[in-house]
Amino acid sequence: MFLGRGLPHPDAAMDEQKTAFTRVPPHSQEAEESVLGALLTDSDAFDRVADLVVASDFYVERHSRIFAAISALQGQARPADVITVTDALKQTGELQRIGGTAFLVELADRVVTAANVSHYARLVHDKATLRRLIRTSTEILSGAYESRGSTRDFLDKAESAIFELSSDHAGTALRRIDSLISGTVERIEQLYERKSEITGVPTGYYDLDHKTAGLQPSDLIIVAGRPSMGKCLAADSEIVLEDGRVRRLEDIVRERSGTLWTLNDHWRLEPAPPSAFVDDGVKPLFEVTTRLGRRVRTTLSHPFLTIDGWKPLGEIRAGDSIAVPRRIPVAGRQSIGDARAKILGYLLGDGTLGGTSIRFTNTNSRLQDDFAECVEDFGGLRTCEEGSRTRARTVRIAADRETMKQRRERLGISIRRSLMAGSRSARSVAMEIGVSPASISNWCRGVTAPSPMRVSQLCGALAVRYEDLAPDAECATVTSGNDLVRWLDELGLRGASAHEKFVPDIVFQLRPDELASFLNRLFATDGWASVLATGQSQLGYCTVSERMARQVQHLLLRFGVIGRLRQRRVRYQGGSRVAWQIDITDRASILTFVDQIGMFGKEGALDRVRHACALRRDKAFRDVVPRGVWRLVEGARGGASWSEIGAAMGLTDVSNLHVGRSVSRKRLQAIASAVDDSNLQDIATSDVYWDPIVHIEPVGSAQVYDLTVDGTHNFVANDVCVHNTAFCLNIAEYAAGECGIGVAVFSMEMSSDQLVMRMLCSQAEIDNSRVRSGRLHDRDIKNIALTAGKLGGAPIYIDDTAAQTVLEIRSKCRRLKHDPQAGLGLIIIDYLQLMRGGGEDNREQEISTISRSLKALAKELSVPIVALSQLNRQVEMRADKRPGMADLRESGALEQDADVIVFLYRDEQYNPDTAEPGVAEIIIAKQRNGPTGTVRLMFEKAFARFRNFSSREDAGAAYAGGGGYDAN
Repeated sequence: MFLGRGLPHPDAAMDEQKTAFTRVPPHSQEAEESVLGALLTDSDAFDRVADLVVASDFYVERHSRIFAAISALQGQARPADVITVTDALKQTGELQRIGGTAFLVELADRVVTAANVSHYARLVHDKATLRRLIRTSTEILSGAYESRGSTRDFLDKAESAIFELSSDHAGTALRRIDSLISGTVERIEQLYERKSEITGVPTGYYDLDHKTAGLQPSDLIIVAGRPSMGKCLAADSEIVLEDGRVRRLEDIVRERSGTLWTLNDHWRLEPAPPSAFVDDGVKPLFEVTTRLGRRVRTTLSHPFLTIDGWKPLGEIRAGDSIAVPRRIPVAGRQSIGDARAKILGYLLGDGTLGGTSIRFTNTNSRLQDDFAECVEDFGGLRTCEEGSRTRARTVRIAADRETMKQRRERLGISIRRSLMAGSRSARSVAMEIGVSPASISNWCRGVTAPSPMRVSQLCGALAVRYEDLAPDAECATVTSGNDLVRWLDELGLRGASAHEKFVPDIVFQLRPDELASFLNRLFATDGWASVLATGQSQLGYCTVSERMARQVQHLLLRFGVIGRLRQRRVRYQGGSRVAWQIDITDRASILTFVDQIGMFGKEGALDRVRHACALRRDKAFRDVVPRGVWRLVEGARGGASWSEIGAAMGLTDVSNLHVGRSVSRKRLQAIASAVDDSNLQDIATSDVYWDPIVHIEPVGSAQVYDLTVDGTHNFVANDVCVHNTAFCLNIAEYAAGECGIGVAVFSMEMSSDQLVMRMLCSQAEIDNSRVRSGRLHDRDIKNIALTAGKLGGAPIYIDDTAAQTVLEIRSKCRRLKHDPQAGLGLIIIDYLQLMRGGGEDNREQEISTISRSLKALAKELSVPIVALSQLNRQVEMRADKRPGMADLRESGALEQDADVIVFLYRDEQYNPDTAEPGVAEIIIAKQRNGPTGTVRLMFEKAFARFRNFSSREDAGAAYAGGGGYDAN
């Protein structure tokens, strides 16, 4: 057997561990006795050791008890000598345990002078620290051999335990001012020589630094603003999950779980879990309606994906195209059987779901016969025909008599066995449950069956479980209905009228083959296939239930079939009523439907549609990419002419390119190949359909929520793609890039790649959306290369681990602080509400613990910590949206612990017609050692960059001499 070189054999290591337990731990009995003797003889000695040792530092147990008693007396302002300590130990019953009064007298007699008590106390504490180190090391060793849980978590706990030991030092004593004054005078001289008001970390914003003198070492700075300035969705927005279920956004936030579908950088849908669930209160909402009939309600600031990148709703107008899924790649795993899937399709189309029996009415005899076969396959059912074959036939479903008889007989046998097992007579049981003995006799013989209520009473009288006595008792009596009625009850469909019908949850999780069977029979009832006089093919479906129509439109996306939903009026009983119609006119969608779904009983019509599609050219009228894509083509073609591109595509006439118009996906794919551009290829083959907006209308205020998806920051809601920290990053760039100060950035919301991308675009002054879409010019590439060289040399350290604790951050920062090359001088945390605490009872207590710990860390490392924080939703309710101290979200101790609190406010986010567009207010609401007030900056939205409102010269002496930072 081979073992790793340089590693001890496990048995040897365990022997060492056992040896460690048998050795006498480090201690000094003489020093402990000397400390106690001094305390018993000199009443002033305690003040000299109170901040050096505690009771647990004493190795000998009776020494620890004596010190605890002395500490208690001192805490009560009572003297601690042999007599008072004896009395105190006697009251607690510990006098005999420590050796009685004689031992206390012996301790006092051994000490000649208490002058060296501080030295003895330090020796006691040092030995105690060594013992703790041994105990901690032993625990680490044992844990390593047991290897339970995550190795990363174990290393973090081990490191934290060691760091706690290193920080568990004796406190420092009060120092006389003359020992401190020389260092202070030296610091003042350094500031005078530098001729600068900036004594901390410069932010790069002159007016802000003028007020704060820079970010001061040991300060906790809170920077707060609304989360992404209020992007949210209505609580009832429907989110499709990875397993096919469709859940309300409100339920997902409440349960804090669910894997969503998100659009990645290659324009493909993929599953991803949300990392944050945000309850954002009540806000004004706007309903967006697209040409396909999709609807979603959001705030004005919520982003939608356009061909030019993500844009808030406030910047989008009717006629603009937004991204919706052209397919949702869900492959459900649930099964209910092909027969049940078909029955559901039939009944949701032409079924009557009210009353004690279920009916199916249709004029097509093939559908009637097929429905009857499915009912037979269901089991335990029979069909009864009503009406005539010359008119619409109605099939009623009832319980099968033979099946009912067999169930009654099985139940009778079970009742007889239970009576015999319990030695009970039929008469006594009948009297107990309030029925006649004849009823019991009929039940036992299977002539009749008890109702479910009587079955429960029987179980009580016979002392047996319901499922043991009668697992199918509810199926044995006519009063309980048949199996199909009970199943529809479970699905919530029983009694639903035509307007109230909906697709039950189980259907959204079905295997693709069973889902196709469901849609096939649903379209077989109220669907059609036709070829218009123009040769245009069309598939359609109509229902009076809007909810079901939208659900069917969504389910078609599982197969990549795009349907347009519209409202129309249909004739009904001499009048008309509103109905909802799905039209499928896209050639690719029609062929997909014909091949993968179909319509039972209408195969001839489908053949005609297929034939018509084969005769017509593949023209794209709806499924096109917006004309804005030509800006991407322009950036991708480089120096190539349109003639050269057309020639590469095999075109003889370059005018056939139709530059500047909407372009089909097939044509865009050919262009992408001609210019060899992968981003254009991704767009051409994407999971996105570009759906023009028809209406944007206010719909009042309602409860809203938001989700954060790491990496992509988007998810699918109501079959529309919707989206999810520039000030502090700008400070980090300046501090590290211009001043050479080491900056640690802990991002729990954005990935490291996204942060670096944002920094590069900000410093190179290039719109982030252009970079993402690839619409760059040669000069842009040069700027990015130059910026990357400069930024790459800056001492910026990024950690994008999600949901970190203060212990984890402290551990990483300590290592960075001890690295002389890092030169750590600033810590940025984005953001505080995404951190994990220590498992406190409520979130406010947890945030309080986090803020106190961050303040302690800033003091320990002597560096400023900037922590981003969210504001609560109350600020949105006021006419003046400028935030204040009371608006800090989950603020238990933020106001108290923070040295500086800064709020960000941009008026144009709330007032598009503001007199000061682009102006950002930096509101200093608290500064423990300086003035408060408001600083104005300019915000360049395209680059996510804040700039100085005033010039450097206007800032006065704040940056005289070049500014700078002194870690001392």
